Amino acid sequence: MGVGQLVRGALEPYVGSMVADTCVRATALSLGKTVDDLGDSDLPRLEDNIRRLLAPVAPMAVIEDTIHSLESSVAMGG
Repeated sequence: MGVGQLVRGALEPYVGSMVADTCVRATALSLGKTVDDLGDSDLPRLEDNIRRLLAPVAPMAVIEDTIHSLESSVAMGG
């Protein structure tokens, strides 16, 4: 599973699939990439966008847990 898919999966429970997909696609575009091209080196940018997106709807502890789980999943190869 690619980084983009992992991020979408992490965001969906909080913002739904359409918003999660838009966040990932917008991040990829801002980096001059497609969602399929996103890799480990793009995590800091994705994490910044996750924090901004989830800040109004989730407590900071939940956001940090989500990011930590995402980092673990990426490190394990999906």
